[in-house]
Parts: sequence; C-alpha cells; structure tokens
Amino acid sequence: MLNSDQISLFDNESDTAMYKHKLTLEKIRNELINFGLTKSQAKVFIYLGKYGSKTASEIAKALQLPRTETYHLVNSLQNMGLVVAELAHPTKYTAMDMREAVATLVKQEQDRIDVLANKEESLSEMWKEIPFFAVETDESKSEKMQLLHGNGPITNKIREMVGSSAEDLRIYGSVSDLLRMYHSDVFDWIDESPTNLKLVVSPLNKTPEFLSEMNSDSIRAMPSNSENKCFIVNDKKEVLIFMRNATHPTRQVFAWWSDSETLVDMMSSLFELSWEKGGSLY
Repeated sequence: MLNSDQISLFDNESDTAMYKHKLTLEKIRNELINFGLTKSQAKVFIYLGKYGSKTASEIAKALQLPRTETYHLVNSLQNMGLVVAELAHPTKYTAMDMREAVATLVKQEQDRIDVLANKEESLSEMWKEIPFFAVETDESKSEKMQLLHGNGPITNKIREMVGSSAEDLRIYGSVSDLLRMYHSDVFDWIDESPTNLKLVVSPLNKTPEFLSEMNSDSIRAMPSNSENKCFIVNDKKEVLIFMRNATHPTRQVFAWWSDSETLVDMMSSLFELSWEKGGSLY
C-alpha cells in the first residue's frame, strides 16, 4: 500500500513542510511540457523518478488516474525513451535519470528538425512548379497583421525584422524581456546588421551584466513600473507588440505583429516620448 507521504508530495497544502517541493515539481512539470510531454506524462515521469519502480496499478492509485489511461501513459513514455519496463510480474516501470531523459528529448527534437530541414529544398521546388493564380491589381497595399504564440515563433519574427532593418530598430521592454532576447541571440543579430539600435528599459532598478556590455549611448532607462510593456519598431514600417511578455505569470508569451502605418506611427511616437523621458544608463 502507498503511504501518505508519497501522495502528499503532489497534493500537500501551503502550510505543510512538503509544499516547497510541490512548487519545485510544478516548475519541473512545466519544463517537461515545454519538451513535448503532456501534463499527465510529465506527472507519471516525475512520480517514477522520485518514488522508484512502480506497477501501473500503483501509479494509477497514487496519481488518481484511470488504469487504462495509465497503461497508455507508461507505454508512450517507453516509446519516448524516458521509462523502462522491468521483467517482473506484474510489470514495474522505472524512469530514466533526469539528465539522460532531457538529453533524449533534445536529441529527438534535433532529429525532427534535421528531417524538416532536409525537406526544405524539395518542398520549395514543388511549390515553384505550381502556377501563381492571383490577379495583380492597382489597389493600394493592404495592411497586414499576425498573431504569434510562444517564444519560438516570436523570436523568428524578430529575426526577420532585424534582417530587413536598414535604418533603425527601437526596442522597449523590461529586463526580463531583454534578457530573453539576449539568450535568443537577438542582440548578436543586431550587431551583425546595418541597423542602429535604440533601447528603452523599464523599469531598471539594477543594470544586468549583459546591458553593461552594450553601448550606453543607445540605452535609456525609465523609472516607471511598466514591466508588462514590450514592443519593437523596425524602420517605422512594422511593429511587434507583446500582449503577454516575459513578466507574465505563465511565462507564455503572446505577441501581435503588424505593418499598419497608423499603429507603427503611434508606437514610434510612444518610444520617442519614452526615450526623451528616460535617463542615461550610467
């Protein structure tokens, strides 16, 4: 029979000694979900990793899952290389070491990307073989917009904006937003481009190391508490506005891109006003 402390690791209340472990496990579970696991798969993997080898019945009872679903979960985790089955009766399941599991997930994602990359040229050639049926007109250029969910698509859009920028790139954001861009190599792309960078950081209570390495003349700091605001204006022709930025509690970013002349002008004016009100970095 499972003892009570095994269940309390997942279900304890805020006034218990185990609560801090529950919070840590939730963070680990969310990271595993980012690697492609479902919420239930992540929970089963964590359970096996911390409580050792268990049968499907024991897992189902501890995590309050239907037994049939539990078998599907452990089998899917086996197929992903994260769980192994022991030759016993009844069958017991054991989780791989966390480091090995993450390395396995990363390798699988890299293999998937390699397969997609190999198809790039063939898909492009097949696309070119199909005629273009759109009728050209003299109508004025229509304004476009695009909704972007998640760090990957948003980072790719920023890379496109940097690649097309010939004059100036304006970035307004919190330290958390800029730190995320820094780790995504955004500032390296900007250094390699012909564009001029202007950066407004708000709020800025302490200068992080990566900002101190940049040209201070291109950075202004705002004392206001507007850490939920982040946007990028490129050559006054397009704008990327974060509806949820890196400071959002869920850390699930959501942005809106547009080349609307009215919107770009408005955000450009907001940036310039913030730049004028902002103070020097040093």
